[in-house]
Amino acid sequence: MVKADTLFVSTLALTLLAAASPLSRSFACGYHDNVSLARGMLNWVYPDALHVIGAVSTAVAERRLPPPNSGTATADLLGSRYRVTVKSLERFAESLRAASDRPPPLSFSLVLVEPMLWTRFETGQGEMRPHVHVSGPQPNDLVLVSGEDVMREIANGRLTIGAAHRVGLIRFYGPERHVAWFLDAYKDVGSKGSRSHHDIPKPQEESHDH
Repeated sequence: MVKADTLFVSTLALTLLAAASPLSRSFACGYHDNVSLARGMLNWVYPDALHVIGAVSTAVAERRLPPPNSGTATADLLGSRYRVTVKSLERFAESLRAASDRPPPLSFSLVLVEPMLWTRFETGQGEMRPHVHVSGPQPNDLVLVSGEDVMREIANGRLTIGAAHRVGLIRFYGPERHVAWFLDAYKDVGSKGSRSHHDIPKPQEESHDH
């Protein structure tokens, strides 16, 4: 677990760099841009965060996650990946709200490593609201690192947060008491019993015919 004071300084550095850089848009989201620099920065601020990518590959090989579409590595020119991901994040937030009558003690941020898309789940007035496509976390946020298909599987009731955490598909960065609270409150989110909607489909592969 990363110490809270070190995490605060590193998170502040990431936030300031993203805000000051003319490339801040590409730091925040890779649906239209290369994400190599953003991933390198992520792994520096949150050590071993990119292990999520290896965990996702292992889960795909073991058929615990669906294989990615062949076209999803390219820029999301038509926005289908982005729209599907936003839907997954919105349903993820709905599942969290339904799972506990208590909002998290602090706001938290989630980054999806494939597009480097940041979403901040903000608490206030007794509820939690997601803000998709933010530039990064705020100081003192609990930070979750995960992947697009992981979020979609949780949203579709085929993978729980607890199970995803156990096999490295979600990594947590922040004070131990906040991580423990989050897992205690939400470890069963994503179970079949929590599913109340139709499945969110995988994004359509883009055609490259002319």
